[in-house]
Amino acid sequence: MPELPEVQTIVDELNLKVKGETIIGVWPFNFKEAQNKKILNIKRRAKYIIFELSEDTIMLVHLKMTGHFLLGRWEIRNNVPYPLVEGPIKDDSYNKYVRVIFYLKSGKELGFSDLRKFGEIEFYTKEEFNNLKKIKKLGPEPLEKGFTFKKFKNIVKSTSTNIKMLLMNQEKVAGIGNLYASEILFLARVNPLRRTEDLKEKEVREIYNAIKIILERALKLKGSSVYDYRRVLGIKGSYQDSTLVYGRKGKDCPVCAGKVEYVKIGQRGTYFCPKCQK
Repeated sequence: MPELPEVQTIVDELNLKVKGETIIGVWPFNFKEAQNKKILNIKRRAKYIIFELSEDTIMLVHLKMTGHFLLGRWEIRNNVPYPLVEGPIKDDSYNKYVRVIFYLKSGKELGFSDLRKFGEIEFYTKEEFNNLKKIKKLGPEPLEKGFTFKKFKNIVKSTSTNIKMLLMNQEKVAGIGNLYASEILFLARVNPLRRTEDLKEKEVREIYNAIKIILERALKLKGSSVYDYRRVLGIKGSYQDSTLVYGRKGKDCPVCAGKVEYVKIGQRGTYFCPKCQK
């Protein structure tokens, strides 16, 4: 599932490419709320993409497992979109599952590709959006100034679980998922199975620092395309080419002579070095 770096990359690129555009049509025709709306701004909250449209309309998107936006051109044949733009949008199989197309006044077309069909596109008034429970209950954003060490320490000390599950809990810290939780804990040298109540203050601070370092590094590399995630022009991010432990089961630890191990925590695959992470 795309995490904070991937979602933020999409948001940044959409703002550059389609902010200020007007949606003049939608395929298929079950998103009438978007019709004739201007895209005023695009933001991120946790793993959600928030389109602020004209007429006090919010289009809320969750990419789920395999969703991503693509800027291209398509022809509808027998109710199936066929890409007309040469390059990754046409050639990369991960980009071929376009379920929705937003037609823009300039002639641009914004597609939403989603292999698993789990992605969500919902419409609200601003007032409805401001009162949405699933948004209001989200935890703090880890790259914002308000996310201080003191705030993080309080979150850790008031929660009884293993540290990896805490990092992935969107009500505790927003935007971190499975991949970056593994990377953060390796950089902090903390075993993902450690209980939050057993962590020393120094270890909590190392995790806090690692959150900032890993997420900022991933943002610079435009996210990770281990699986389905693609950028707006259909190309991959590049963090997956420099992971510390994620996806490296049985390979050498980048720090010691040990081997990276794999376990499941909360039904999610977790990578760590048992020698480095105590």
